[in-house]
Amino acid sequence: MRLIFLLTGLLLCALPARSNAGTFQRVEGTLSGFVRDSANGESIPFASVYIKGLKIGTATNAEGYFAIPNVPDGEHEVQVSIVGYLPSLFVIAVENGADIVHNISLVAQSVDIPQVVVTADLEEERRATQTSHVILQAADVTTMPTVGEPDIFRALQLMPGVKATSEISSGLNVRGGSTDQNLILLDGTVVYNPSHFFGFFSTFNTDAVKDIDLMKGGFPAEYGGRLSSVLNVTNIDGDRMKSRGKASISLLSTRLTGEGPVGDGSWFLSARRTYFDQFISLAHLDTGKDALPLYYFYDANFKLNQNFGQNDKLSIVGYLGQDNLDWKIGKNELAIDMSWGNRTGALKWTHVFSPTVFSNIMATYSRYTAAIGVGFSGSHFEQDNGVDDYSLRTDVDFFVTNDHFMKLGAWWSAYRVSYQQFSDGDPYVFLNRPSQIALYAEDEWQYDLRWKIQYGFRFEYQNLSRSSTIGPRLNLHYAISDNTSLKFATGFYHQYLTAVPAGTDNGFSPFDIWVPINDKMKTSRAYDLVMGYETKNIADMVVTLEAYYKKFNNILYFRNEITDSRDVSDLFYTGSGDAYGVELFLNKSVGRLTGMIGYTLAWTNRRFPELNRGASFMPKYDRRHDLSVTASYALSPDWKIGSAFTYQTGQPYTTGVARYQVDANGAMFSQTLPGPLFNRRLSAYNRLDFMISKRMSIFGLQGSWYIQVYNIYSRRNVWFKQFDDAKNPAEVSDVKLLPIIPTVGMEVSF
Repeated sequence: MRLIFLLTGLLLCALPARSNAGTFQRVEGTLSGFVRDSANGESIPFASVYIKGLKIGTATNAEGYFAIPNVPDGEHEVQVSIVGYLPSLFVIAVENGADIVHNISLVAQSVDIPQVVVTADLEEERRATQTSHVILQAADVTTMPTVGEPDIFRALQLMPGVKATSEISSGLNVRGGSTDQNLILLDGTVVYNPSHFFGFFSTFNTDAVKDIDLMKGGFPAEYGGRLSSVLNVTNIDGDRMKSRGKASISLLSTRLTGEGPVGDGSWFLSARRTYFDQFISLAHLDTGKDALPLYYFYDANFKLNQNFGQNDKLSIVGYLGQDNLDWKIGKNELAIDMSWGNRTGALKWTHVFSPTVFSNIMATYSRYTAAIGVGFSGSHFEQDNGVDDYSLRTDVDFFVTNDHFMKLGAWWSAYRVSYQQFSDGDPYVFLNRPSQIALYAEDEWQYDLRWKIQYGFRFEYQNLSRSSTIGPRLNLHYAISDNTSLKFATGFYHQYLTAVPAGTDNGFSPFDIWVPINDKMKTSRAYDLVMGYETKNIADMVVTLEAYYKKFNNILYFRNEITDSRDVSDLFYTGSGDAYGVELFLNKSVGRLTGMIGYTLAWTNRRFPELNRGASFMPKYDRRHDLSVTASYALSPDWKIGSAFTYQTGQPYTTGVARYQVDANGAMFSQTLPGPLFNRRLSAYNRLDFMISKRMSIFGLQGSWYIQVYNIYSRRNVWFKQFDDAKNPAEVSDVKLLPIIPTVGMEVSF
């Protein structure tokens, strides 16, 4: 608490005293309130609230709340706007400096009618201080072709600077970072393994999602604990006006969603389940020597909100997700039993202390577990690992003046990190209980109509390593003109947890084991420099060009050799790295034809003294060129078609240079001697997807059907190289990815 007060004092002292003759004599009030959707009462974040005559304004926060202080006496016209909604205009009258609370309801505006043009208010664009910021709505994700059903991670992988190691991985590699360097939040709660089906699907059901907020670099002091990015997914609150639902079915899964009002608030529930296991069981394909595995996953999202007066709101949020696989081959020849999943829960209290002081206080719990049991020829092997995260978090927003918006916060977490392995020998047990605290303070300063500055500091301490860090952050935004701006961002970031990957693909899997650093290790750290240029001079299109450089220090690389050490420092090599590149992004979000083009030219390097003879190498997720093109066209109000094309430079892999034999208790085994790390590249990757959908009435209910074709020209891209040491010379073959996959689905609202 002393540090919070100290940081607050430093920021307050840093606020410039801009005098204005006669200003102190004016009588002023504060305009505040919430902006919500008129159809369902959902809060609308990032909406612009602008007082035209005074040329002052603000944007709503994540809860849809806004406050504009220092509004002088008199009548003033206020405009509220955001893309996708009709602007709202109203007049307020301030008398004797009285504060005004005015809640606004916006009417959604369809953007597929050709004669309607929806534009964002200029003030909203000027408030876009954050560099390398991607904001998507669930509707944006559903228009992108994919396998089976819309997926958030698949959509994000189409953004410049964001990649996956393969098309069947939902992990994100952001600007040269590994997948465990991303902070992933679901309604403010950390999610440690956001994947289903070995990474083929993400844990986020688009029916439950309201908005997706990805920060690829230069993220503010509010966020920390990871080096590469922050992904903040917010679920729907629920319809405050009427009860309604939606059901979807496809060849892969069924989804069911319901929402409605309750008391002075709302409820929301969404669930889905796959049925691979049902098909296999009904066809009796789960027995015999050629048995197929019985596999399925399910997940559910729940949220309950209640208002207690104008100034208090209580929310209960929960998520449950589980994957299960049962595979028995022959009569006791091989038996594999696997399960993994996430559980999260949160209790959030939102309180308005005054028109200019807004707060969120949260208690959260996150649990990730994975277990596998294997029986083979009388031998048995078991592995269990998991993370339990108990956290308390508070964030306070201060609308200090029209020129300064401040945030203060604290985040305390206690962990239980465990790993157990049982086989024929002695069991291996690893257990750690670290705790961590973070404090931050930041200020967003609107210096004048052109310059906006966001600066702050983040302090973090972890007891297991006995280390503390301070990470300064800075974002600059300069408006060259009404439609063109320059951005600059830099920051220092630190990470105390890392994941031991299963296999060599550096992607999310059920067997990634999260471990904390100890007092023999140094905190992983990174800093970045980002410069951006953005213009809206091209009709209905936003063009963004960004260049970045990122430096990594004390990053970890898992030792693949077998070890039974309980000391985390023995499990990793420690090294450094860097990443740099240029990203071009064109986005058209209004009109009948919408879509985006993203291109990235990038380099990623790693250096570890014990690896590759100390020479630098490019990890598997280095891609020199990356191009993504998506397009969606409304043939009519009911018919829509869309496509997505991806081209990427082939990813690096390690070749074999020789083979040798190992004597294991009298049995000789052939092994491949690897060459320099990641010294070759696979062939270039490219794929085209297509979809068509139609809205229609089904049994008197509004609905739609769709057809999606994944990999329409059935190019079998290479996944990895396989070395067959049983042959001499060793045979090298390509393991290929998915061919063309058509999918049919239907959705009904009620």
